[in-house]
Amino acid sequence: MTEVRLRIDTKYNHFHIHRQALYAIGDPPFLNFGYDPESMELLVAGTWIDDLKSVRVHYTKEGSVYFYSKPLITGIRKVSNILTKTGSYFVDGEVIGKLIIYPLGEAKMANE
Repeated sequence: MTEVRLRIDTKYNHFHIHRQALYAIGDPPFLNFGYDPESMELLVAGTWIDDLKSVRVHYTKEGSVYFYSKPLITGIRKVSNILTKTGSYFVDGEVIGKLIIYPLGEAKMANE
């Protein structure tokens, strides 16, 4: 089991995933995201298929991937009443095959 960290910046609506996390799921060129409101888990799946649901992986020079998604953050806030403060949240996820599961109910603010 590999643990990997996710940072969510609600001020700028960014999700940051470190390269180590993507290597753990096979270094895919694209990612798909899903959210389960009952378990409050964000699911990140690696894929090699470029379609309308996929986000292309572009690494920064710091070795992470980030993407902007105000609709995803807004949707998570609406259905689960979490990530309500403005700032950076951190949460550790678990790698299972080509999937990373992040329990957003356990996300902590960076300054807490």
